[in-house]
Order: sequence, then structure tokens, then C-alpha cells
Amino acid sequence: MSRDSSGRFRASKEPKAKPVQVWLKPDVLERLDTYCAFYGIGRGKAIGHLLQGALPDPNWLPPVIDLLKDAEPVVEGDNRLPHPQNEQSEASKPAPRFQAGDRVGNKASGRCGVIDDEPLLWIEPGPWPTGMPREGHWSYSVAWDGELGLTIRYAEDLLEPEDAAPVD
Repeated sequence: MSRDSSGRFRASKEPKAKPVQVWLKPDVLERLDTYCAFYGIGRGKAIGHLLQGALPDPNWLPPVIDLLKDAEPVVEGDNRLPHPQNEQSEASKPAPRFQAGDRVGNKASGRCGVIDDEPLLWIEPGPWPTGMPREGHWSYSVAWDGELGLTIRYAEDLLEPEDAAPVD
């Protein structure tokens, strides 16, 4: 966390990070910079910290799922349409479990937050990168406590009502 005399961060004993280019809208970048200033960390460390809370721990996933093997990155503007037989009619979609303002917890880490008022998104069924089937599900924008209003989208099956969330 400490910096050298020129103001650059000193190397740590952790493995070196790999560069990733991320495009952020100005308002999100401003919020990220506010988060960085609050915690006294750089953008890369802040993004890593936020993603650690959003992504499931690989040890928590069933052993037959390898999310990274043969995975293709999702590119913004990718206009491949879902296969028609995967599309669910409005009538067959389950009702969303949560709505804007509901307090929820992350099943994997016990973090708590509130469902944001961004629109709910229905994610069509499709395969995991491993080829295993993934059911359709609702996706919610969640503002986690202590994250200065930054929101992250979560699949419904990763969330639970706050009173049922595990305590760290």
C-alpha cells in the first residue's frame, strides 16, 4: 500500500497483476476515483477489491464447473442473438424474488446491500463456458454497504434476503 519517493506504489510480495483495459463512463470513473481517494488506493486495486466481493470464490463453486476454461470474453456490442429455443416466454419466467429497495446479502461472502432502482434484467438460459446448461435468471443491480454507491449486477441465485445472509 505504501508509495516510494516518486509517489508510485511499491511492489508487493503478491503475484504481479495482469493489465486489463476497462472503459468507464465519466460518472462511474468519478465514483471510482472517490472510492480510491477514500481508501487511499489506486484504480486497479479498487476495481480488484470491488470484483472480489462480486465474483464467487472458485472454492465455493461445484468442482465440475470450470468457468475460465475455454471461456470467451463478452464484448460490449456483441450482437449474437440467443438461440430461439433458449428464449423463454414472458409467462414462463419466474417472478423476481427481489425489488428495488430490498436488503439482500451475498450468499458467498455475507456482504449486505440494497437492490438498486436500475431495471431488472432477464438473462436467457444458455450454456456456461464449460458447456453445462445454465437456467434463465433475473439479474439485479446491488449497491453494497460501504461501497459509496457503486453498483454491481448479480444473478438472483447468488443473493438472499439480508436476514438469511451468513455473517462473516
